[in-house]
Amino acid sequence: MTDDRLSFPRPELRHRTARGAIVNGIFLAGGEGLAVLQGLIVTILLGPRTIGLYGIVTTTAMTIVALKRVGIDEAFVQQSEEGQEEEFQRAFTLELVLASAFSLVIIAAAPIVMVVYGETQLLALTIAVSYLPLAFALQSPSWIFFRRMDFLRTRILQFIIPVVSFAVTVPLAATGVGVWSLVIGPAVGNLTGAAAAILVSPYKLRLRFSAEARRRYFAFSWPIFVTALSLLVLQQGQVLAFNLHGGLEAAGYITLAFTLTRYADRADQIITTTIYPAICVVAEQIDTLEEIFLKANRVTMMWAFPFGAGFVLFAPDLVHFILGHKWQPAVVLLQGLGAAAGLQQLGYNWFSFYRARGRSAPQAVESAVLVGGFLAFAVTGLILWGSAGFIWGRLLATACVLAVRRSYVKSLLPRVELVWLGLRGLAPVILASVPALALRLALWGGSRSAGQAIAEIVLFLAGTALATWVLERGLLDEMRDYMRRGSLEPLPDASGNDPLPAASA
Repeated sequence: MTDDRLSFPRPELRHRTARGAIVNGIFLAGGEGLAVLQGLIVTILLGPRTIGLYGIVTTTAMTIVALKRVGIDEAFVQQSEEGQEEEFQRAFTLELVLASAFSLVIIAAAPIVMVVYGETQLLALTIAVSYLPLAFALQSPSWIFFRRMDFLRTRILQFIIPVVSFAVTVPLAATGVGVWSLVIGPAVGNLTGAAAAILVSPYKLRLRFSAEARRRYFAFSWPIFVTALSLLVLQQGQVLAFNLHGGLEAAGYITLAFTLTRYADRADQIITTTIYPAICVVAEQIDTLEEIFLKANRVTMMWAFPFGAGFVLFAPDLVHFILGHKWQPAVVLLQGLGAAAGLQQLGYNWFSFYRARGRSAPQAVESAVLVGGFLAFAVTGLILWGSAGFIWGRLLATACVLAVRRSYVKSLLPRVELVWLGLRGLAPVILASVPALALRLALWGGSRSAGQAIAEIVLFLAGTALATWVLERGLLDEMRDYMRRGSLEPLPDASGNDPLPAASA
């Protein structure tokens, strides 16, 4: 039996999903690895002030772009209308219209940003990145492959962008182009990615206006717009707050901390991207959703929690041995945002389970709580106690978000308990930290050498891997079996029968 949204028999869904996670992981790790390497290289070459300048531009542009990302792609994946080529064209038309509008918004925002921050260079830089919404809209053919769970083709199209961006940005930065290297490189990468997507699209890109489709997509998308607006307030707000508090260099410190620690969500991005089309297929089977949620989050925490802990333990070494002493004020921000980013990944993909059932509003509530906590606790903490106060405020805001998230998860998936899930995910990190900290205490005194720092990192990574293998061996073996033998059990059939075993913690 073949599902009308899939290009393969439905009983293969487990195997395709597991294999898709591997494909997504490889390509995303490669792309993000290039992005991190590019970020470190240009950080060393350009310095805090230039990075702060670009941080203002990219935060402004990307958060405005985020407002455009109102879930039209996810609504396209979730729908099951007749005539998929026409449906794609209707969705693409809406995306392109929104992209055009938001490109104009970025242009209009350019003089405002220049006045707010008092830097004349920001006018030209902000206008120069106004192409981004249109470039992303022209990459829409990747939605088609995503809906079909053709992850290899989807990721190849997306991988083109960081490869081309790296190849252009780094040489330009090294030859003295300065902040413009950070604009030109991504522009070439994104436009190349758009051209490749158009070239391989199985559907023609044409405009197809439909009032009914507009209403349908808007009903799904408006809560996602609220979420994007909340993230705009958070991301732009923290850069602005630090700029007002400590000047452009302070904005550079928070930009660096946010840029590096945001990679805590990459495992979740891999997993959520992989399972979303599958969740849409089994959206009415609560037992199945509970199993998917638990296992997906256990896998996610294998990355997110060690990643956050790594910044807490080794951010001073990153600054001392790699970035240089001029970045010393960023240490506490790297440690604090690393911890907050790791903790915030607990159950982070919960909203995908609601969206797969056509409910996107609950995430807007969580986002409102996040922004309220940020303004009430983090900004107030920065004003009263500086960077340390900001970090404690961010952690308190994260705790508020997790409380709201737990309530929504419990409502949809009654047998899932986020507290126990989080404790389970923290256990390998706590065990792995012991030998690294023991070595640090044993060699305490004077400045730490690079060799000692490397030894502690190796101990931490090895300890994390060993503890994870011991505590999560059953899940790892299950994932391996999915890859080796394909679908061990069929997913629910069209009649709604669910042969899967009950979800386990």
